[in-house]
Parts: sequence; structure tokens; C-alpha cells
Amino acid sequence: MRPPSKAAALRATKRNPSIYPTFDPMPFVGVFMVLLFIFMLIPPSHAGMSLVDLPKAKSATLQLGPLREDAIRILVARDGRCYFHFTAAEPRDLPDLIRTAIRDGSERKVYLFADSRAKNVSVGIVVDQIRIAGIANVVILANKPSVR
Repeated sequence: MRPPSKAAALRATKRNPSIYPTFDPMPFVGVFMVLLFIFMLIPPSHAGMSLVDLPKAKSATLQLGPLREDAIRILVARDGRCYFHFTAAEPRDLPDLIRTAIRDGSERKVYLFADSRAKNVSVGIVVDQIRIAGIANVVILANKPSVR
């Protein structure tokens, strides 16, 4: 056999790529790790809080109790709907739900998130149901007005 000519050898080298494409997963892993750390460090937000536009009060003080995991949180939306721990509940069911939460170790204090545009009748019904449950300590949450 004859050795291939220089032109044939040149054509053969042009057909063989000198750079082989590969997938480098390290940038993907780096971005994934950054996102993982961000989501681990940000505390979870309560989706139910968006249901309520809290009233503004000049004498409002910071309350850390509602952030506790076992805190009894009751929301009254502007349309009068009631939520216990961010799940819908009827006002007549509140005394049993509150007693169950206290039996499970919750503090004997209720944090009431009442929408600023909710009717007083709706909020009054909920407060009456809280008192029927035997709770006298009710904290109605409000925001401080922004200073301009």
C-alpha cells in the first residue's frame, strides 16, 4: 500500500475536531448553591398576611409574639371572612380551635389581625368567640404610620 498523500492527510486532520464540546456543571452547581443558601436564610413569609391591611396607630409597639410558631393567630379579612392560623374557619368554630391550640401548648393570648376596612360587626363577633373560649388577653395588631 501506498502512504497517503499530503493532501489526503490534511483532509483527514480537518475532519477530526481538535476541540471536543463538553458540559461543565460547575457554574450550574455554583448558582444552585447560592440560591439554596438565599432561600434557607430568608425566613418564610406568611401568605395569609396579605389578606389583611392592618390599621395604623401612633401608639403601636413591636410585638414578637405573633412570630412564634405556636402563637394563636386569627385574621379577619375586609369581607368578614375569618382565618385561624391562615386557614379559613367559621367564627362559631373558633372557641373549639382555640381550646385545642391551648391544649397543645400555645400561649393563652390571641393575636388578632383585623383588616382596617373590616366591619366592626365582623371583628366584634370574632372577639366574642375568643372570649367564649376563655381568653381575656387579645392583642389587636396595628402598624405605625409612616413618617414623611
